[in-house]
Order: sequence, then structure tokens, then C-alpha cells
Amino acid sequence: MKKSQKLQLSLKIFPDEVLRQVCKPVERFDTELRDLIKEMLVLMRIKEGIGLAAPQVGMTKRLFVCEIENESLSLINPVIIHAGGQAEMIEGCLSLPHMQVNIKRSNRLYVRGLNDRGREMQYELTGLWARVFQHEMDHLDGVLICDHGENVHTEKEQSCGKDAANL
Repeated sequence: MKKSQKLQLSLKIFPDEVLRQVCKPVERFDTELRDLIKEMLVLMRIKEGIGLAAPQVGMTKRLFVCEIENESLSLINPVIIHAGGQAEMIEGCLSLPHMQVNIKRSNRLYVRGLNDRGREMQYELTGLWARVFQHEMDHLDGVLICDHGENVHTEKEQSCGKDAANL
């Protein structure tokens, strides 16, 4: 892919089937992958999100990007090594724009994954970073926030049930 070429990423919205697929590990670490990561960060910022997983842009690859307070992180083939503590928080999702769900998640994680050059990285994540990591990991396994509980957002009801495609 030439530097002048831009990927044409678009945000996938539920009930798009790609959001329910289990992603495959990334095996090639090349310019195309680095361009994908850059474009995902751009799209995430445009949509005012703090995390974006590959299936949300139609790619079934085990990778995600996130950014909190101008600090960004991209992880490829991420794995949770250890999780501890619990915290509840209402979460939203760019791919389910009218849904918010109160979700209990671990609030301390030890994780590893690969950077965009294929080098192994390890992190200790707490608080919002830990939450975003778990939310994005869910996407890589075809799990959505609606699988964790009921919508608490009152503006427009949305569910992940069999009738959701009729919205």
C-alpha cells in the first residue's frame, strides 16, 4: 500500500454480522497493518470514542486501539494474564450508539500483546484503562455490551435479542 493511499474505514453498527465474529490472530506486521492502526485511531477520534476494535471497522483481526487523555495504545493479539478487583460502571459503545449498560469488570489487569512491529509488550492497567481493554477484548470475541445486561439509556431502546434487527 502506498503512503498516499488511505484506507476507507467506516464504523460498523449493530446488527452488522462482523460484530459477532471471533477474530483471528494477526500474523503479518507490515505497513498495511500500521496504516490500519493509524486510520482506526483517526476514526475513533472523529467518533469521539476512547476505544475501537478491528471488527468495528469490518476487520476480523485481533487488534484494537484506545486513547485516554491524549495517551494512545494499540495492541495486537492481546491477552489478559491476570485480573483483579471489581468495579461497576455504565459503558457505551460506538457500534451500539443508543445503548448504555452497567457492567461489572476487573479494575486491575496485567496484560500482554504485540505492538505494530510484532514486539511483545506487557502492561499493568487500572481503572478506565482496564475497563477499555476488557471492552475491546470483548469485541475481538464477538461479545457486545448488550450481552452483559439491560440498556439503561432512556433516549432510544435497543437490545441484542433476536428482534434487534427489526429496529
